[in-house]
Formats: sequence, C-alpha cells, structure tokens
Amino acid sequence: MKTSRERPLQEVFDELKATWKRETGVTSSWTKLVLHPCYQRIIGLGPEAVPLLLRELSQRPDHWGWALFAITGVDPVPPADAGRLDRISAAWLDWGRRNGHLE
Repeated sequence: MKTSRERPLQEVFDELKATWKRETGVTSSWTKLVLHPCYQRIIGLGPEAVPLLLRELSQRPDHWGWALFAITGVDPVPPADAGRLDRISAAWLDWGRRNGHLE
C-alpha cells in the first residue's frame, strides 16, 4: 500500500473526505465533526490542501472553516456570521479569491 506521501494529494484528500462524510454524516456535533481523525488528517495535509478545501466550499457549503482556519491561521468570517454555514463558506471563498487560492 502506498503511503499518503506517495499518492497524489487530490486522491488522499478525496479518500479522507469520503470517510469523514460517511462516518459523521448523521452527527450534529461540531466537536465530533472537527475532531474526527480524517478531518484532522486533512488539516495535517497543510497549505497544499487549502485550494482543495475551497473548491469543496465552492460546490456546496460544509464544515471546512475550522480546517481552513487551522491551516492558515486566518479567520475571514465576521463574528455576526458565526454558525451560518452559508455565510462562513462565502467568507472563505471570498478570502480564497482575494489571496489567489481560488479562481
């Protein structure tokens, strides 16, 4: 079996994302979502994962804000938008475009 460093980043990301979604699909616990091992491994992919996460958000809002914050150290979400997945996603997409991570 190839290690994650020997496989294309997109392939590793897609596998981790699929497992995370499958194993957390019915939970409403934000803590369980972001502490899931696959979510943590996505964070561990580092800055190279930022465009992949933003691409995911461009397809549909999801709980990627914490991963993006953990990787970048940036929080572009206004406090008034906390908890609003659509607005959190929009803020990150705007940030990604302004910073050259998303076309």
